[in-house]
Amino acid sequence: MTERRSSLRHWAAAASILPLGLPWAAYAADSLAAQPPAAGFQDHYIADGKLAPDIISGTEAAADLGGLARALRIDAVASLLQSHDGFGKSSFAEHGLILNYQWDTANYGAWTLDATARTGGSGPGEAGAGQGGLFALRQRAMPFDHGWQIDNSVGNINTTEVSLARNQARFYLPTTPIRGVSSEWRGPDGIQLSASLGEPGNFSGIEVPNFRALGGHTDSAGGQWSLDPHWTLAGEYVDARDVNLSAGFFAVSPQAVSSSTGMAALRWHDQGAQSQLTLLDGHMQGQSQSNAAWWDASLSQGARTQNFGLFRVEPNLSWGEQLIANDLQGGYYRYGFQTRRWIADLGADLVRSVSGRSGNTRFLTGDTRFQLSQDWGLGGVTHLSTTNGGTSWSTQGYVDHRNVWGTGSAQTGYAHGGDGYDLSMTYSQSWDMPIGTHLSTAVSAEKHGMNSGAVGAIDSTVLSFALAGGGQISRRWSFDGNLRWLTTVQGRGAPAVSSNMAITYTVNNRWNLLFSYYDARIGSWLDLTVLSPLTPPAESYVPSTEQRGLFLTLRYQRASGLHFAPLGGKPGMGSGQVSGYVYLDANENGRMDPDEKGADHVTVVLDGKYSIQTDANGRYEFGAVSIGHHTLTIVTDNLPLPWALTQPGSMDVEVRTRSRSSQDFAATRIR
Repeated sequence: MTERRSSLRHWAAAASILPLGLPWAAYAADSLAAQPPAAGFQDHYIADGKLAPDIISGTEAAADLGGLARALRIDAVASLLQSHDGFGKSSFAEHGLILNYQWDTANYGAWTLDATARTGGSGPGEAGAGQGGLFALRQRAMPFDHGWQIDNSVGNINTTEVSLARNQARFYLPTTPIRGVSSEWRGPDGIQLSASLGEPGNFSGIEVPNFRALGGHTDSAGGQWSLDPHWTLAGEYVDARDVNLSAGFFAVSPQAVSSSTGMAALRWHDQGAQSQLTLLDGHMQGQSQSNAAWWDASLSQGARTQNFGLFRVEPNLSWGEQLIANDLQGGYYRYGFQTRRWIADLGADLVRSVSGRSGNTRFLTGDTRFQLSQDWGLGGVTHLSTTNGGTSWSTQGYVDHRNVWGTGSAQTGYAHGGDGYDLSMTYSQSWDMPIGTHLSTAVSAEKHGMNSGAVGAIDSTVLSFALAGGGQISRRWSFDGNLRWLTTVQGRGAPAVSSNMAITYTVNNRWNLLFSYYDARIGSWLDLTVLSPLTPPAESYVPSTEQRGLFLTLRYQRASGLHFAPLGGKPGMGSGQVSGYVYLDANENGRMDPDEKGADHVTVVLDGKYSIQTDANGRYEFGAVSIGHHTLTIVTDNLPLPWALTQPGSMDVEVRTRSRSSQDFAATRIR
């Protein structure tokens, strides 16, 4: 009997700390009350009963379990932006509402509604001020008989492309933001049919997205078919008419563009090997007919991967109203090697002008990393290019070390080209922090040099420091921010400091208040200006500039329907969060550093069904994703040129219960 009472006491203590354990605690307490106490036994509390409350305790509300899963988020944004430079002061406001609604259906696929309404300005020209906003309704994976699925979109979207047009190895065929409609049909035998039409434009805005219309129209249509398990054939046609590329900006002469371009592609693939031939034929108004052809191939053998190709693109070739890389011919070769300890990439490009009006370039690059041990890794990157007899090169080496404070990385680099050089040394540290918080720092010294015939040698030495960190401070408060400071200690240059800060206050599980502030200041300095080759250079005063912005957001969000049926899951399945950044990897080190920018308005798709766009900082987040294996796909439509993804547009991610999985996507400059 004594053993039974002791066991019940332990069950009562354990059950009392569980959210769903209260009935068990009550049952155990009643059982104990009905029996005489055992002599010589005394209960003990964990940590003397002084445990801090669960950080999420009290934030859960009763879930609405009716219907299928759906989620709503509404942001009310108010902002004030100010700038001050040598021409005076200016300020403007951008206010508005941002709505995102996602819902799943039993027979019509997954749906997403994105809409904004804004007032105020965020850019030059008439389109930068006044009322505005955007609207986009997207439906994905609507099922039909015989294996067919359909995606449809209407509103401020992008033109469509078949897979062989979108997934190019070296050349990028950009889609166009439009205000219109699109549809894509996928069926058996790899059949893919797509079409879109609408008025082209550009996405703009800071916190509240907007759409700048350019006039005219841009239409596209394409088809793709797998002839057999190894061969796939595709065709695409894009037509642009009377697109005014100067619309919405400062008053300039109208420049209407009209063009039409057709594409045909044939792809062969087998285990570890593939090859694709792409042909383009296009005509731009006022220009002669232009053609292009490129052949890309890849071969994977164990740890080794090879990519190579040949290309010829004539001048004045466009894809819709957008010029693509043209007036070039040549070839390229890439070699990659990856094991548990070695990562190596080598590449060579030979590019010549078709018309003879632009330069001929040879470009070599190498990137190697070796993991010495669990705690130590080292690597380096080297570039060499020659253009019309001129040579420029750069090299960078780094050492990564897992230390008692976290992970540190020491980097040094040297670049030389034309009449100048750049020498830099950087040490960055990702600090071990309590769960839910993060902190990273970077300190660097950089020496610039240039030689001008009129001025002579000019050297400058710059020191900089960057910090990024944040996390959950308490049950209701969280903080994220970064700071960058720069000063010139020798030579000529402007001091600068910039900071970003974001604070979130959680009212409850549906309401949040977000406050963000940024401040960027560049100090005044004296520059040397050559007024005439017959007179010595004169000092000119460069005034200081300041920019600051204040943003206040009231956010409402809720998930209803089958609350425990997360994206891609079934009722009752565990879920976690998936988040990350799409960022511009300026130094090509494969990770997002404190001073690197995110890519905004880029669409991220989960499992081919659920889509979301990155925010102004390049961040995306899926709040409730079923546990298990998932695929993230980046739609590269809105990556700024000349940036492109360094890894495939699709990456795998594993989600665990009540955890956050992170996957970043890096973009580098196209060369």
